[in-house]
Amino acid sequence: MAGIWKTVRVFISSTFRDMHAERDHLVKVVFPALRERLEKHRIYLIDIDLRWGVTREQAENDLVLDLCLQQIDECRPFFLGILGERYGWVPTRYPADALKRFDRIQHHTGKSVTELEVLYGVLQNWQMPGRAFCLFTLEGAG
Repeated sequence: MAGIWKTVRVFISSTFRDMHAERDHLVKVVFPALRERLEKHRIYLIDIDLRWGVTREQAENDLVLDLCLQQIDECRPFFLGILGERYGWVPTRYPADALKRFDRIQHHTGKSVTELEVLYGVLQNWQMPGRAFCLFTLEGAG
């Protein structure tokens, strides 16, 4: 039993064009230190930062929303939102497959992918209080 490891995945949500410094600090400093601490407890931490996970082909084929929401499901219950002054990219349409698979977003047309991540990942899930963390920051404040 002592050899069994548990994997924990944390989804990082923010708009792609801002919060680079915050995401970089998490990926380069915070998560490596946390991994080291969790290793003693046989917990393997995986951070999901889709800045590097979305291909041009996926973006051109309307697969971004589906990929984001799928990753949120795979990371539950851990969600980290970093929100600033940008609203993010608003798709012109939601793919039918994503609407079918993630039916909770059907009534939220016209919203940015980042807002949909927060709605789907946290606000529409009664199990999330105390398990999600959102940081709100103003660029230039400081």
